[in-house]
Amino acid sequence: MSDLELPPLSAHNKESLYVQIMHILEQEVRVGHYSPGDKLPTQQQLADHFEVSLAPVKQALRELEEHGVVSTHQGRGTYVLDITPLSEEIIEANRIPCFTREMKESGREPSSVVLAVEQVDAAQQPQAAEELKLGPADKLVRIQRVRCADGRPLCLQESYFPADPLAGIVQRGLGEKEALSEVLHEEFGIVITAFRQRITATAAQPRDARHLKVKVGDPLLLVERTSYLGTQEPIEFVVDRRLPEFNFAVWLRQP
Repeated sequence: MSDLELPPLSAHNKESLYVQIMHILEQEVRVGHYSPGDKLPTQQQLADHFEVSLAPVKQALRELEEHGVVSTHQGRGTYVLDITPLSEEIIEANRIPCFTREMKESGREPSSVVLAVEQVDAAQQPQAAEELKLGPADKLVRIQRVRCADGRPLCLQESYFPADPLAGIVQRGLGEKEALSEVLHEEFGIVITAFRQRITATAAQPRDARHLKVKVGDPLLLVERTSYLGTQEPIEFVVDRRLPEFNFAVWLRQP
């Protein structure tokens, strides 16, 4: 029996072992069970706890290091990095972010490379399910796109929605020039009225490098946004991995 106070792997989770281990360790860091500077258990201790070989543990730690969550030092172990945002502000904004509109206003031509429009199990996307207040048996719609300006990739974006309000969108698909917000409004009657956004720093993973034309380990901005209907129900959870040059403008309402 392991002495580590870590959740076990789930026999019902279809994700790879290393992905499950990575998510568990990252969650333990984010909720504060491990603080910046803390040393993680050894690879062997983790393997014994999760009842796996060393291979998935090593892969999970490599992925966490690429995410900027931990740092591994040969012969010394793996240590937690500080992933806390420098500050967090709650801002009452007078318009909702829209990539298409923002690019056009800056004089650039927006477009997207649509990687996937698909239905997935909420159990496979626990963060999105939690943000959207869904149970593990529910379904999500996932839209994966590379957002471009003048043909240059700026952002790798994943958007998640409850499946029921978007019935038919998987079959419909999404065009490279279409604004998702307009499709949601005009065809599904969905109007986003508020959002909550978190911005932190991260490092490019192999998938980012492939789609954003950067090197693994290059700095990126990680933007996580939850959008709400006028009823205060969450309707969309977005994860953006953006080039650092992608600027933000905050519009404030006159008091």
